[in-house]
Amino acid sequence: MHRRLLIITKDPEFDDRGEVVLGQCEPFTSGWKLVLVNADRTQEPLLSGTYTDLRKIQETCSSIEDPDKVRKRVGEMRALINSSVTETVAVEFDEEEPGPSGSTKILDPTQTDFMPAIPEKMTETSGDGFFELKKQQGVIVALVADPDRASDVALLNQHLKKLIEQKPKAIVLDMGRVQNLASRAMQELCIFRDQCVSENVRFGICNLRKGVQKLIENLGHENPPSVYATPEAALAELVETK
Repeated sequence: MHRRLLIITKDPEFDDRGEVVLGQCEPFTSGWKLVLVNADRTQEPLLSGTYTDLRKIQETCSSIEDPDKVRKRVGEMRALINSSVTETVAVEFDEEEPGPSGSTKILDPTQTDFMPAIPEKMTETSGDGFFELKKQQGVIVALVADPDRASDVALLNQHLKKLIEQKPKAIVLDMGRVQNLASRAMQELCIFRDQCVSENVRFGICNLRKGVQKLIENLGHENPPSVYATPEAALAELVETK
C-alpha cells in the first residue's frame, strides 16, 4: 500500500538570457514548494515559501498520515509563520529561549519607551501586496507583507525603487514577518541604503527576527543599514535627526 509523501521541491529559475540564476537554492530563497503526494500518486501543492520554513512545517507533519490532517497542520503552520511578531515570538519552532545576549529587546512587542504608534491615516498596499505602506511626516514605513518573496532580489529591488521615487524624507523597512532572508537580499538592502544616501533620504530597518539578525552578524558588513527595535523607534530618530 502506498503511503502519502510530503516533499519539498523547486523549479529551476533562469534569467533574461536563459542562464541559471545563481544562489537560487539557498534555504532562505523563495519559490520552494511543499507538495503532498497522495496514495494514488497524485501531487497536490500545499504551500510555497523558503526552504527553511517549509522544512520546519514538513517536520511537524512527519507523524501524521491522514492527508486531511496534514493539510490542516500545514494551514496552521503557515498562519503562524505569516502572523505578526507578537504571535510568532511565542511559537518559535526549533529555537532555544533567547539568553542575555539574545534579541528579546528587538522582538519584544510590548515596549513603550518610544513615541506612539504611527496613525493609520494613509495606509495602502503595494500593487501586488509586497508592501503594506504607512506615511507620516514625510516618512514611509514599509512592512514586508509577503515574507515568502522577501529574498527575491529582483522583486525587492523593484519595490524599493518605487519607494525612493516618492522622494520621502525617510524610509523605514519593517521586517517583522520575515523569518529568514537570503544573503543576496541583505546585500541589496545595503546597496539601497547607499542609494538613499545619494538621494538625501534616510533609511533604516526594524523588527528583525533572529534569523535576519544572525545573517547581518555573519555577513560582517562594515556599514550595515541602521537597525531599530520598532517602527516607532525608527520614526522617532529619523524624523528628529533629519
